[in-house]
Amino acid sequence: MTLVIAFILLGLALLGGLYWFWSKRIDAEIAEGAEIEWAALEKNEPELLNGYDRAAFGDIYRLVHFPRFPGYALAALVTFVVSLPLTLAAMSGGVWLAGQAGVLPAPVEIAKYIPIGETRAVDVKGCNAECQIYLAEGFGGFFFFFAIIGVWLAIFAYFMRRYHQRRPGFLRDEIIRNRPS
Repeated sequence: MTLVIAFILLGLALLGGLYWFWSKRIDAEIAEGAEIEWAALEKNEPELLNGYDRAAFGDIYRLVHFPRFPGYALAALVTFVVSLPLTLAAMSGGVWLAGQAGVLPAPVEIAKYIPIGETRAVDVKGCNAECQIYLAEGFGGFFFFFAIIGVWLAIFAYFMRRYHQRRPGFLRDEIIRNRPS
């Protein structure tokens, strides 16, 4: 298990490094585009650039033109990986607390209510106590599985909501909106 975790962390570190190198390359292309756009706007619409220097304009240009999705996707993936042990620990703790409070039935009691064909699991011919416990564990795993999917969907919804809320406008709109006083 330690080897699996090490490979997952190594993969995430590799993805982070690739994203960093990619973003540096994209930043260089964006800086080149910002210079070209600065020259065109300075020539054709100098009043739009009042209050801006090249560095401030470059920041606005980067805000508008830098591809944001890969960063959000990487952040969501890292959050997924980090959340899994925390989610399992919280769910296990909740099961333990519910068991201590006497709210949860014993696994054999759960298995009594799981139908197997025409009979019930408590039928002596159908399933013995060991079989009932395996059925109850599978029944609990069903809820753990969907709870993990629910947490992952919540993480995905959070990142997509943040992605769309922070979406920049067009270059002209951002220049006007972020104009220095």
